[in-house]
Amino acid sequence: MIIITVGQNYKGEKMDKDKRKKRVQALLMVAVVLVFWNIMQMSGSKKQTKVACVGDSITYGTGVEERKDNCYPVQLQKLLGTKEYRVGNFGVNGATLQKSGDQSFWKEEKYELSLSYDAKIVILFLGTNDSKEINWKDEAAFRKDYEEMIKTYQELETKPQVILVTPPPVFSASEEMSTNMLMHIDILEKERQIIQDIGKEKKLSVIDMYGIMQGHPEWFDPDGIHPNKDGATQIAESVAKAIQNK
Repeated sequence: MIIITVGQNYKGEKMDKDKRKKRVQALLMVAVVLVFWNIMQMSGSKKQTKVACVGDSITYGTGVEERKDNCYPVQLQKLLGTKEYRVGNFGVNGATLQKSGDQSFWKEEKYELSLSYDAKIVILFLGTNDSKEINWKDEAAFRKDYEEMIKTYQELETKPQVILVTPPPVFSASEEMSTNMLMHIDILEKERQIIQDIGKEKKLSVIDMYGIMQGHPEWFDPDGIHPNKDGATQIAESVAKAIQNK
């Protein structure tokens, strides 16, 4: 009886040891799979280049049909794809580039969010609201704040590429509304030249949206100021081209 009991105990211990061994092996396999999955996830996210679309209502998408699906940053995301790029919309209705503006982008929460977005590319598309009489001071003041904003992004830890975009024109079809909003084509033309000069001096890419959209009122909302869906498409395509040709 004693011999049989010892044999049974031995076999039982061996079976328990085998079970423990298989359990440990299974746990190790699960751990390896989890580690590998996390590495793949991390490496995948690192491959995405973040693009911060900084701007006013044109960037936000005011005037665009079904804005959430058709504003230019969303269309840009579709053009660039989600595998390599991640596009953020930091547009604020009524925002000005100048610090002294009636709704300065510098004071907006989205400005702070754009700084912490870890962007590798910044699309700077401001100036339309600066052409209002209540906001416009002179060319020197606009240039000073424009250059300073470029610098704030360039000095970020991610050292992003900053792409400049001139504000588009406003159209005679909406002359009454443009006058009420105090936007002026002559000031927009001055801004266009200033932005192009800054881009040339600092060797930055400039998208001349004024030139691209000039003569195309059909790309605008009836107010003649905000691009419609087709206009947003033109902006997205121009920005995508500038990014892909960097």
